[in-house]
Amino acid sequence: MRAHKTKPGAAPEELKQQVAELGSRILPISVLVFTLDTHLPFCEIAEHLAEQFGELECQATVATAGPQRVQSVMEGKFTGVNVLVAVGDTSAESEDRLMELVEWLLANGRKELAANLIYAVLGHEHQKHPAPAFSRVVLPRSYYARTQQSGLKLPWAASARESWELAHAVLDYAVGLGAE
Repeated sequence: MRAHKTKPGAAPEELKQQVAELGSRILPISVLVFTLDTHLPFCEIAEHLAEQFGELECQATVATAGPQRVQSVMEGKFTGVNVLVAVGDTSAESEDRLMELVEWLLANGRKELAANLIYAVLGHEHQKHPAPAFSRVVLPRSYYARTQQSGLKLPWAASARESWELAHAVLDYAVGLGAE
């Protein structure tokens, strides 16, 4: 078993209080972390998010899928999901894939998921981006790299280990406060 990425007791009091106030109104939360490209560390992000919900003592299930939308639907990945986290990078191709995903969700009767979508961007945010209609959480690349069995290194946000921004955005979307 790997060591936890979050420090025990590191959960912000604000989020703990929000979860306590919500009680069973929204629980359990079902989150799908959907990657727009297979080279992105979406499994690590999902694992980290699940650990943070555990630290918050918040009942949540965090699943992973992608980048194939139809295969994910056939596997039932989009069923019963409250919040969709789309993981991409700062490339134009990633943003195009994000917009294709949103259009596909809308065209296939999944308006709730399109409305409750958080775009988790790996990399540095550029100031030229227009404000999206959904939340954009930036997970900056830094010194953390995990070597997989294939020998490939997947850069991921070391600062995300300490950041609760994604967990906060998921909670906001789960209670209907997202993208307002």
